[in-house]
Amino acid sequence: MIVTAPSQDQSHNGLRPINLNTDVPGILRLLEQVFGKSLRAEGRPMLSGNELAAQSPAILWRLSPAAAKLALGFVWEADGRIVGNVTVLTTERPGRYLVVNVAVHPDHRRQGVARLMMKQVENLVQQRGGNQILLQVVKQNNAAIELYKSLKYTTVGSITQWGTSVSRLRRLELNLENGRPPIRELKRQEWQAAYALDRQALHDDLHWPEHLKPDAYKTGLWISVKNLLNGRQAETWVMSNAQNQLVGLAQIQSEWGRSHELTLRVHPSWRGRLERPLLAKLIRRLQNMSRRGVRIEHPDDDELANALLQEANFQPRRTLTHMRLDLD
Repeated sequence: MIVTAPSQDQSHNGLRPINLNTDVPGILRLLEQVFGKSLRAEGRPMLSGNELAAQSPAILWRLSPAAAKLALGFVWEADGRIVGNVTVLTTERPGRYLVVNVAVHPDHRRQGVARLMMKQVENLVQQRGGNQILLQVVKQNNAAIELYKSLKYTTVGSITQWGTSVSRLRRLELNLENGRPPIRELKRQEWQAAYALDRQALHDDLHWPEHLKPDAYKTGLWISVKNLLNGRQAETWVMSNAQNQLVGLAQIQSEWGRSHELTLRVHPSWRGRLERPLLAKLIRRLQNMSRRGVRIEHPDDDELANALLQEANFQPRRTLTHMRLDLD
């Protein structure tokens, strides 16, 4: 999610804050050029600058959800054209900011502007009282990662997005194992224990864009009614140790018109023993659900789970490295 930027040899060229009244079409044209191909390959077409430019007056740009997300950040302008952009998002946690859409036009790369834009972001966050900046970058983008490291960002970890369809899933063979906890449905009163397990299994900053909400696994009548009205459903299964503490969790979240979303969490002390039965449970359930896509995002360094996903006929879509800068 990055590159580098343009020359500063003209008096009107350079860095400035985003102006939503004038910049949105140019920013979207740039993002389309830099990221459009990869987004379309993932089935996520973006609103183009030409489409948005056709909406006038400028107030309509402000009403566009795509434009609203561009409000905080900077552009780099050259010869009256936007050739660089970085967007900053606030989060629900005070002081925590996200950097997205670090983009530079191909003709203006390797001229140091990505670095200047990122330094300006750091200044902006400090001025706003922030203490942490996070970003995602494609794992194979070594130039971007080296840039961020030189700016004192540290690597949190990498997450791979896997995908397949229900019709292409392959069942996993299960070996009978003495002493392995049985799989059961999550009990209503166990939602806090499920949240605690998730946090033990996955670093907070690998949840994107927000940290996992404490009530993420909470259920009840009103939540069920809300999910029904919105065409959503969630099913969660767990495994417990001899002390009845949750050590493994598997979940399917479904929403009308969207792919099934899977979650797989195993307590660090139980890794290597629970992944196969939990994933096998998810697959058996999915094969009795509506025929649509299936997605799961899982840590890239979990070799066992990744091998099991391949065995079940999932394909890796992309891997994003999460990086963080802690400000004094």
